[in-house]
Amino acid sequence: MMQIATLKHLFHPDPLKTGSVCHPLSSLLYQTLLRINRSGDIPVADLASSWTHSDDYRLWSFALTPARFADGQTVKASHAVRSLARHVWPASTSIFAEISRELILGAAACAEGEIPAGLYADDEQSRLFIQLQQPYCSLLEILAHPAMGICLQTAEDDIMGSGPMQASSASQTEIRLHRNPHYAGPRQLPENICIQIHDEFDAVALALQSGTAHAALLERHHQLKLDNMQGMHSTPLRDRWSGMLILNAAGVFKQLNMRRDFHALLQQQARKKLGALYHTDFIPADILTIPSRAVCEISLAVFQQRWSKHFSGTAVRIIYAAGRGPLSTALDCAIELLQTCGIHCELIRTKNTAQVYACVASGEFDMVVRGWMQDYDDADQYFGVYEKQAPQALARAAYRRFYDAVTTARCLDQPHTRSAAYAQALQALHEEYLCITVCRDHHRIFHHRDLVLQELCRDPFDL
Repeated sequence: MMQIATLKHLFHPDPLKTGSVCHPLSSLLYQTLLRINRSGDIPVADLASSWTHSDDYRLWSFALTPARFADGQTVKASHAVRSLARHVWPASTSIFAEISRELILGAAACAEGEIPAGLYADDEQSRLFIQLQQPYCSLLEILAHPAMGICLQTAEDDIMGSGPMQASSASQTEIRLHRNPHYAGPRQLPENICIQIHDEFDAVALALQSGTAHAALLERHHQLKLDNMQGMHSTPLRDRWSGMLILNAAGVFKQLNMRRDFHALLQQQARKKLGALYHTDFIPADILTIPSRAVCEISLAVFQQRWSKHFSGTAVRIIYAAGRGPLSTALDCAIELLQTCGIHCELIRTKNTAQVYACVASGEFDMVVRGWMQDYDDADQYFGVYEKQAPQALARAAYRRFYDAVTTARCLDQPHTRSAAYAQALQALHEEYLCITVCRDHHRIFHHRDLVLQELCRDPFDL
């Protein structure tokens, strides 16, 4: 039996209430309409066998594949509708409550227990329909998230799913899962899993050290503690976050040619070390196409020859939002590159966003390293972060041109013309070489060395 330890407040039988680090566990109990599978990051069928959309990307139709809940009941489209409606109810604690209320037609005015007008089902045809207020780039990504698991609330107030596993017993200290005999999907899982529920981190660490737990799912600050313990090791899994490095157009990075060379060198390093590339999966091409930008090839030797004098006698000052896990990979990659080139760097640690903004406002920095979860943010939000953390005149001017172009593009009727305007605006901004995005799947599961999990995979249990 696979033993996985976690903390009491992180795991909940209801997919809406499960902490983000335990979503791989909740995904065992529930099916979502579609899934993100393997390292290709492409939408694949789960409960929905196929899906279509209208020309304006506002009406989506999902055909459901035959499935049964753990008690044998048939999963109907109306069950899926009610599951999705739970996210928009006033008392919802879902991480997608706010965006769902904005997107789904009628959701903002939906009372507790009501189904918004934008969600409706045809049980005879096993088809679910979602009507949006406006197109949204990451709709499929959201629907594939484990928090969006399709479930059935029983008369006893239990939550039941149609996923590959079901709960066989539950107590205050553990939940045991076993294969769901009614599941007919493609996921291949262990026969049995025991979720150990602990009150404190020390108990989780002891379970790992004693061998009574094979793996642990914990928040980042606890993961870092485990990482420093003797005998612990980890496997990186898919959980797509980005580290974003924003260069100051003043100070040491004031020369455009030098920014371009540093940008190219860091992207080469990140791609080689991490497979790190900015990507926009699940964004329909007609809504937003982000151009692929060919990175110039430059060697460490050439960079040192061109710019060693530029960096001599000064340190690269890096503002780092301490404690934010997703950006640590980008930070490490940048520091390693600078040190390899013989360039000194100074780390300016901050504890919160306010301190980051205060440091940026002073202008006494060369680079800001921040994290960004690209799964659910669109280009507007991404560059909103960029503007706040690169307020110097040159960067603000570049951002303002981008923002004006995006604002104009929103008013265009045809999707392909909106897409072209977005692409052109992004291309112009990237030519300034003011920001570098380094993607990596930072989320880690700490485990026994004999426990083999699929690496580079969104779902750690897709063996």
